[in-house]
Amino acid sequence: MELQNRQELFVRLFARHERALRRYALTLLADPVAVDDVIQESSVAIWRKFDAYRTEDPFLVWSCKFVYFEALKYRKKWQSQRRFFSSETFEALARESEPIADQHESERIALQDCLSKLPQADRELVGLRYATETTVAALAEETGQSAKGLYRALERIRRVLMLCVQRKLAMEAHS
Repeated sequence: MELQNRQELFVRLFARHERALRRYALTLLADPVAVDDVIQESSVAIWRKFDAYRTEDPFLVWSCKFVYFEALKYRKKWQSQRRFFSSETFEALARESEPIADQHESERIALQDCLSKLPQADRELVGLRYATETTVAALAEETGQSAKGLYRALERIRRVLMLCVQRKLAMEAHS
C-alpha cells in the first residue's frame, strides 16, 4: 500500500477508535491528564509500528496493546510523585478491559453490516438523526413529517438493528 493511502488509513482508524482508546487508558490510570499524555505517546508508537498492522485484525484490539505499554511507562516514570493502582490492580484492569474493547469492535462491525442492509430511506434517516446529531423536532421540521411519526420510524429501525446485531454476534459466538 502506498504511503499516502497508509497514512489515510491510520488517520481514519485512529480517529474512529480514539474515544475507546481513551476510555481504556482511563480505566488503567484514572487520571485524565495522564490519559492525554498516554494517548499522545500511544498514537506516535502506533504510527511508528503501523506497517506491522494487518488490516484483517481489529484495529482497536491491536492499538490497545500500545496504550497498555505506554500506560505502564507512564506509571513507572511518575510512580514516585503520583498515586496509582497497585501493579496487581493495574494488570487486572488491563485484562478485564481488553475483552470489552474486542466486544465493542465486534458490535461496531456487526452494526455497520446491519446498517448497510437497511433500505436507503432508513439509512438516510439514521444518518440524519445520529451522524449529524439533529434532533427529531428539527428533522420533523426539515422533512415535513410529524415528530411522532419519526420517533416511531426510528424506534422500528433501532429494533431491526438490535435484532440484526444480536443475530450476528450470536452466529459469531457459535462459529
